[in-house]
This record gives sequence, structure tokens and C-alpha cells, in this order.
Amino acid sequence: MTKESAAIQKTIKAFRKAVYNQKLPVAAIRKNFDALLGNPILPNNIDREEISINKIQTDILIPELAVENFTILYAHGGGFITGSRYAYRNFCSSLAHETACRLILPEYQLAPEHPYPTALENLYSVFSYLIKNNVSPGSVIFAGDGAGANLVLALIHYLKSKNLKIPAALILFSPWTDISNTNRKKNKKSADPVFTNEILTGQALQYTFESNFTNQYVSPIAGDLTDFPPMYIQCGSCDLLLEDTMKLGEKAAECGVDATTDIRSGMWHLFQAFDSVTPEARLAVKDTGEWVRKLQKRILMDDGNQEN
Repeated sequence: MTKESAAIQKTIKAFRKAVYNQKLPVAAIRKNFDALLGNPILPNNIDREEISINKIQTDILIPELAVENFTILYAHGGGFITGSRYAYRNFCSSLAHETACRLILPEYQLAPEHPYPTALENLYSVFSYLIKNNVSPGSVIFAGDGAGANLVLALIHYLKSKNLKIPAALILFSPWTDISNTNRKKNKKSADPVFTNEILTGQALQYTFESNFTNQYVSPIAGDLTDFPPMYIQCGSCDLLLEDTMKLGEKAAECGVDATTDIRSGMWHLFQAFDSVTPEARLAVKDTGEWVRKLQKRILMDDGNQEN
């Protein structure tokens, strides 16, 4: 066994203790999640500021080089029940660096103490704050992983329903788009080393009632994706959410959305956050950054053409 494969196995073992388990209290799962991903040292000379937005504690991660006023609003994953700013600062710092964007990372409230729609309302509150403080929606990118990707997709549905302006783009890592789990073949053996359908269902029921599962604000794949912004969707081939990812990309394309689906061979859920374990993580985040930089150039060019 190579050093890399041994490190991966150790990480996977720790990851299994950081997801929903009926035998563990939620507080213990959250502690394990923070221990798995948290790192007090931020990479790439990222500056961090902390503010409170309508009582939601929020990190602002600022890269050394930022393009104009582009901002990422990032909703962390964790199955709606775990995840924190501390756990995600390191990964989000890398993302901010590679995309040359300021990154906003809110500590949205978690289930089961704060079930649906609290997290969605928290994110809407943070986005509204940005707009009220002279951040153009056209310079904002929504991003998230797993349940966080679910939340930013749901937020687009909500903004469209109110005829409000939507962001410029979406970055979605392993999006959990259907919490009823009907997208996944129940009789198909999964290559996922961490997640099972039972774990996802357990997390979903902590978030909301089963009768809510077909609501587009809970399972965003159930809604109409027409006029959604361009999206970059990235997932590992061994991720249980691979089918959610593929079906989102297919439906987005059918609705005329500019969607890029990027599947990474042999990778697991949220592998992008484990750059100390596999070089594939850093490469995946770098490729995400390249997609964003191309988007930035197009937006700046369009803005320049409009001024002329």
C-alpha cells in the first residue's frame, strides 16, 4: 500500500464518523466533522474577516489577487446537520485563491434544531445583505457542496419565484438535488466508501418531513431549471451523489442552461477538500478556478461592450 492510498483509507475511516449515524448524537457528529476538515492555518495568504449578517456569523475570505468585485457566496455541505465555517475555511480559501474571488462563508443554522426552511432563509438573508451593500447580482457566484449545493439551487428557485435578480453562475460540488433519493438505483451496489442511501435518508428526515421531499425548495431537481445561470458541476465517480449530478447536468441542458459536468475518476464525496491526501483535490479546485476565470472574462467583456 502506497503512502497516498494509506492516507486515503485513514481519511475515509474518519469521514465515516462524521456523517449521520443513529447511534451517535448530532453534537458528536459535528465535532468529528470539524476535526476531519478543520485547519486553523489558511493557505495562499488568504485574509479572513468576520462579520455578523442579521445574527448569522459570516467569514469573508479575501485572496491576494481578486478580479474586480466578484464574490462567491458559499453554502457548506454536511447533510443539513453538520458543517461549519471552521470546517470549510481551508477548502474555501483554496477556492477563493483559484477563482480570484472574495468568498462569503456564512454559518447558517443547522437541522434538526433549525429544520427547513431556516437554512434557506439564512442564505437569502446573506445574499440580500450583499445586494443592499452595492454588490451586483451579476458579480456573485453561488457555490456549495452536497446539501449546500442543494441550498443554493433552491435559493435560485426562490429568487426566480419572486422575480428577483439571480447570480451570475453556480459552482456545485456533488450536488444533492433529490433528497427523496429516487434518482439513485436502490438495487445497484454503490462504489461510495462513505455514504449509503440510508445515511442520506436519515439526514433528509432531520431536515424536513418526508411529505416535503418533492418540494422544489427541498429537492431542487423537481423544479424548472429554465433561465438558471451557467453552472459548473463537479463530482467523483465513486460518489453516491453521482446520479444526482448527472441528472442535474442533463436536465439543465434540456432547459437550455449552459452546464458543464466534470466527473473525476475514482474520487469520493468532497475529495476536493482533502488536498493533503490526494493531488486530485488541488487539480479539481484549480480546474474550477479556470472555469470561473473564463466566466469572469466574458462578464467583463459584456459589461465593457454595454458601456460602449
